[in-house]
Amino acid sequence: MNQKVQGKIMLNAEIRELINYLKNIVAEEKPDQNVVEKYGKDPDFIELDEMVRGIRSACRKHFEMIFDLYPDPTIITTMEDGRLLYYNRAFFKMIQTRGKTIIDEAFNIHDLYFELDKREQLIAELKRTGVSENMEITVNDANNELFVGLVSAQAINIDGTPHILSVIRDITEIKRLEEEIAQLSIKDKLTQVFNRLKIDEFLQSELERSERTEAPFAIILVDVDSLRNINEVYGNSVGDDLLVALAAMLKDNVRVTDIVGRWSGEEFLIVLPDTDEKGAVTLAEKFRTIVENTDFKIVGKLTASFGVSAYRKDLLPATLISRAHGARNRAKEKGRNRVECQ
Repeated sequence: MNQKVQGKIMLNAEIRELINYLKNIVAEEKPDQNVVEKYGKDPDFIELDEMVRGIRSACRKHFEMIFDLYPDPTIITTMEDGRLLYYNRAFFKMIQTRGKTIIDEAFNIHDLYFELDKREQLIAELKRTGVSENMEITVNDANNELFVGLVSAQAINIDGTPHILSVIRDITEIKRLEEEIAQLSIKDKLTQVFNRLKIDEFLQSELERSERTEAPFAIILVDVDSLRNINEVYGNSVGDDLLVALAAMLKDNVRVTDIVGRWSGEEFLIVLPDTDEKGAVTLAEKFRTIVENTDFKIVGKLTASFGVSAYRKDLLPATLISRAHGARNRAKEKGRNRVECQ
């Protein structure tokens, strides 16, 4: 081997040696002491070493600044036992807001999870693919309040140890709004009982169940007597308050399985699963007595008329409703404040 080729090979080996040394510095791993002993007094090596360390320090500070200023709570934890290694100010604020404190290594990410199986799912996915995106979790706090978080995580290695970089987005308000929208689609805005659309669904479902199992069910149509007169004398706002009070009264006096809904202006419909005609009449009479004996705000005493209809085989929901209306009309014709059945 000629001297030129041999020198080139030696130079390449030295370059690789230096590159590996610099890589270790950048990776914050322990540098090769042999390289330090070999080149440590060389001014060019010293300058290069200081330059690389300076670049690493600047990069670290830049990363820490970005990490700390990131708007979503962000943390780095050990994968094995969930110890907290780094956290940003958004995470610290989230923890403080929810009554928790971070005390050195005493804080464990498991403390945040209301459903620990979700943490296990996240780790399993990270071990399988290295990434987990948009996992919805319920997070617990020291005040026994829950909030919903959307977690995206990346598996990373620090000093050869598996860690998890996690970003937690608090979507509690979004979930609350979603639930509110869902409730608006099924609830009457004024009285907060079920609306007519949802009552129709319940009726159809109960009818199908009765056809399958031959279980009885019945409905009660409740109609406030003289509501139009009340609106004319006291104003619509008083009439609205009356409907709200009546709806609450009905809800407070039915079984958990019974369904109360607003059918139309002054009409409420109660669906009674596993209830025959006799049971429905008894309950309607109970309601009639309660209404009659209640002293309502501003208007004082008032009454309501009740129409009861029980399911019969092959009876359509519309027919069942029609029969309840017929019974209610008969109660009105007989002087109001009555229970009639059809």
